[in-house]
Amino acid sequence: MDDWKLILKVVLGSTLLLLVVMWGLSRMASPESSLKIDEQVLLDGARFVKENGEIKVTVVNFSDMQCPVCKAADQQTKELFEMPGVRVVTRLFPLPPSVHRYALVSARAVEAARTLGKGWEMMNVLYEKQAEWSESNKPEASFGEYAASLGLDEKVFLEALASKEVADNVQKDADLAASLQLSGTPTFFVNGEQVGTPFVVDKVKELLNK
Repeated sequence: MDDWKLILKVVLGSTLLLLVVMWGLSRMASPESSLKIDEQVLLDGARFVKENGEIKVTVVNFSDMQCPVCKAADQQTKELFEMPGVRVVTRLFPLPPSVHRYALVSARAVEAARTLGKGWEMMNVLYEKQAEWSESNKPEASFGEYAASLGLDEKVFLEALASKEVADNVQKDADLAASLQLSGTPTFFVNGEQVGTPFVVDKVKELLNK
């Protein structure tokens, strides 16, 4: 009899948890619960921008290079780059070292590569090799190797990585995220409206079809 009671409690608990998760996802998709930001605020000073034709939809993603969920989201939203009428923007939002100890230096690595013409490519490499450099004691060395693999001069890249310009640019994105009171990564906005990561692609398709 006690076993049946235990099983019943587990089933009821699981059902309640599922309902809570479904409610949370519905809130994420609900326009009433979404944060709405002037699109120009999200775009001012943006450096990672890809546009495809006449723009109808703008997607802005605040991302942390050491965030595993950001890596998964990046794979999920890759198709956005191929959609006519879509602008894709990434803003660098390194979380505190207590969360991701190499978040700041990896954001600077992406920005340093951008100043040398390989920003998106470095972003792809850092996501792809995230597990590798995240476990390193000196990620800068790994970043230098990645830069060289992209055809950049490793010494020039490392100089850019340590530069004030790169540090200031990353800080501008972080300050924007702070001013918007964003709590984590990834955070997506579609035409200025915050959209939960699982719903971004569908939201973009919906807007394109209007």
